[in-house]
Amino acid sequence: MRFGLQARFIATMLLVGMIAIIAALAIHNQVQTRDQVVSEAMQDLLNRANAQQANDEQQQGAITARIEAADHRYAVELTLTLVVLGVILAGVALLVSQMLLQPIRRLAEVARRIEAGDEVTPLPDSQRDDEIGDLACAFGTLSDALGAMRRRMDHDAAPPPPPPPAQPRVSVQPRPVAASGTMVLPSAVPAVPAVPAKPATGKQAITPPPVAPAITTPAKISPREAERLVRLEDDLREAWQRDEMKVVYQPIHSLADGSMRGAEALLRWQHRSDGQISPSEFIPIAERSDLIVALGRHVLVQACSDASLWPSGGTPETTPFLSVNVSARQLRDPQLFEAVVDALRRSGMAASRLHLEMPVATLRDDDHAIEAMIEQLRGLGVQIWLDATGADAADQSHWLKSPVNGVKVGRSRIGDANGATAAGEASIVATARALRIVAVVVGVEELAELNVLREQGCDLAQGYVLCKPVGTAEIGRRLLA
Repeated sequence: MRFGLQARFIATMLLVGMIAIIAALAIHNQVQTRDQVVSEAMQDLLNRANAQQANDEQQQGAITARIEAADHRYAVELTLTLVVLGVILAGVALLVSQMLLQPIRRLAEVARRIEAGDEVTPLPDSQRDDEIGDLACAFGTLSDALGAMRRRMDHDAAPPPPPPPAQPRVSVQPRPVAASGTMVLPSAVPAVPAVPAKPATGKQAITPPPVAPAITTPAKISPREAERLVRLEDDLREAWQRDEMKVVYQPIHSLADGSMRGAEALLRWQHRSDGQISPSEFIPIAERSDLIVALGRHVLVQACSDASLWPSGGTPETTPFLSVNVSARQLRDPQLFEAVVDALRRSGMAASRLHLEMPVATLRDDDHAIEAMIEQLRGLGVQIWLDATGADAADQSHWLKSPVNGVKVGRSRIGDANGATAAGEASIVATARALRIVAVVVGVEELAELNVLREQGCDLAQGYVLCKPVGTAEIGRRLLA
């Protein structure tokens, strides 16, 4: 349950009210006690006067002392009550200041720094589960977006580097790898075509791809870069075991009500010496070397385990889904079905919550193995989504041959914030609506684009304007918001 600022303000006012009531009752009790003592003393004095003992100075002094003692005790108790009340109210004021005033001042300072062009670090208030936390997250996202925009503008404004001198084509001899007595060339060098490897059993030799003894790299790929790609492939084999890989999630929001409906699992690689390696660099290496199969299984198990702990809305419509990307190479793996079953069994997550996204290119070749695997996964209850970023209207015929539950479209394929939409792009969304499948737009970076996407009939959206990729704990917090 979200404990927002309004609820905190009401709770604070109730606390102050209770303190005031308790203080008033304490003061009232002290006044009654004093009045009772004075009343008894006066009654005693009256009784003695009636009994003709009023001239007894000693008795009169005792009665006067009782009255003065009552007054003194009343003054002391009243002073202590007011001091305690002041301390409590000062604590409440300090709590209100730390809870509301100081975060607002920090946000104002961040706003001034963003306006001045400075990038800001994530605010500690972004972890709060109230409106202040929402503002802190929004400011962080705004700072990241403006920083990326400035870096892009600086890059575009920088003068182009002088063209390198013409170099002859360089022949790079790749480092051979022994496998069951046969020498196999590494596949991370870009000039080597992707050839699916067949697993060897027993003493069966691995047949190398039919390539020349030496690999010729284009002039734009230096020998040093080719050597780096080979090294990255070697490092990639042990990256998961060295905890260099981590799975993050980018939320997917409904365009109808803005609620978070699910998240896409994304793999990140923090290399021990090279730092952050872009997925656009290491994913092709993994696909060419068949490492994508092992990495895909690790991601599937980790993502299902994380998603099983996300808060559930109680109904299929409000339960968040998990989207995991699978490549054509993974779909050709006969062990993929067992890997999906094992991940679901370990996590206890319902199969209907798992969305497997496959690129549109997997349906162009009429691969019977892929079609059979898709049918098996669909029979298990897994949702099949199509990644149509980069597809054209001609690819829509494949949706009819292999029905899918959803389609992903890139923002550039939908149009800009002014509503400009190409015919082919509008056709993809229209086809999705006609087939009653979900359409999600990725890469949304501007708030103005959301209204355009709603008008075009898109169902879901994801992008940095909504939320950048975050850890599973942040996904859980956002689902509870």
